[in-house]
This record gives sequence, C-alpha cells and structure tokens, in this order.
Amino acid sequence: MRDLSHEAHFRMQVLLLPSNRGRDWKTLADKMGFPREEILYFECRREPVLELISSYESKGKTISELLSLLEEMERFDVIEDLKEFVEATPTLEEKQREWERCQTEAAEDTKAEAISECHDVYIAYAKDDQVFVNEIVTTLERPPYCMKVCTDYRELSDTAAKAIETQCSKVLVVLSESFNRCPDADHMVNFALHLSRDLRKTILIPILYKSCEIPRKLQIFTRLDYTSDRERQYFWKKLAASLGYDDKCNGKT
Repeated sequence: MRDLSHEAHFRMQVLLLPSNRGRDWKTLADKMGFPREEILYFECRREPVLELISSYESKGKTISELLSLLEEMERFDVIEDLKEFVEATPTLEEKQREWERCQTEAAEDTKAEAISECHDVYIAYAKDDQVFVNEIVTTLERPPYCMKVCTDYRELSDTAAKAIETQCSKVLVVLSESFNRCPDADHMVNFALHLSRDLRKTILIPILYKSCEIPRKLQIFTRLDYTSDRERQYFWKKLAASLGYDDKCNGKT
C-alpha cells in the first residue's frame, strides 16, 4: 500500500468521500476493521479518506487487500480508476529483485574499491603460463619490491573492472603461443590497451615469455624478453624498474 502514488490516494478521496450509504469511506473503514471511535476521529479530520488510507497503510496492508474490500462494496468504479496506478506500482517480487540488485551493486562497489586500492599491477595471461605468472607475483610482492599484484581481473565484475580502469597504472601482458591461442587473448589485449589509453599515466609492458608472434596491437610497446638465458639475467631488475621501482631509492617512484 505504501507504494501507491499520491494521485491514487487523491482519487480515492474524491470517489469515496461523498456520502453513499454502504458504499462510502465509512463502510470501507468498517471493513478494514477500524472501531467506531476511530472512524469518528477520521470524520473530524479535514481529509478523512486520506487519514484512513494512511492509517491502513501503517498496518502493512497490501493493495490486493484494499481491492478485495472495494469489490465487496461493489465499488468497481474506484477499482477501475485505481487500475493504472496499481499497474504502475511495483509488486513485492519486483521490490525484492530491486533490493537484491541494489545490494549486489553495493557489494560490487565495495569490492571494486578494495581491489583498486590494494593492487599496483595487473597481469593478462593464459592459464597455461600460470607457473610463470606465479613467479612474477612472488617476486614482485616480496622485498625489496613489495608490490601487490592482481592476476584474476578476468573474473571481476563490470563494476570492479571500471574501478581498475580509473585506478590502474601498470599492466603486464605475458606473451606466448598459449596466450595467442587463448580464446580471451584478444579481449585481454584490448582491455590492456584500454587501460593504457593515456600513455602518460599508464604503463603497459608486454613480456615475451616464450617465442611467439607478437600481437600487432602490442608491437608498438617496448617489451621485456624472457626467452634467452642472457636476457633472464637482468629480467627481474628490468621488470621492477619498468614498474617504477627505483633501486637507488630502494622503493617505488
């Protein structure tokens, strides 16, 4: 009942207020279960029907209960006039779904804020390269680098992804044949490129983990090479430096 619009309340006031023995607002009040003393109180009020409906609403009554009482009174004219307002009123199921949607969005917003605040680096990769990615995470998160790395962004909600877009400043893409064969590879590349749309703020670093064809979209970026013994000698220092770690200052810049 509380969801009925003010216009609906006004229509009931107009239709039920005129004296109509057995079919006016007093009869409705009686059917609603209000005692005579309370009905007399409503009658003394400036807008008795609105007072009655407001009091009925406070009892947690439903629209269907009101319509049932009007039907008993054979006030089909009132029922017909209320039809458009009733149809515009959300059902309990719709209100529940809306509440659940709001709760979900609030939880996603909270998660997004937490994710965006607690990670420095995001990594795009193929599952077949998980072992190497784990090594990256372990190396970057332990001293002296002490960075926080996110590797599961593909499982994040749209809300969390948007938070990453606004907060992320460092993105790694682990390249290999497995990555190129990955069904999500193009999506991951596009995501990384989208994050780096402003190259002055975002660092995008392709890592050639295993020899493969470099995606055309990433060929313009300077990449780190992990494919040779010689390159691997300096790989971790180069990676840390690329991510803003200043060895001289012993910290992130």
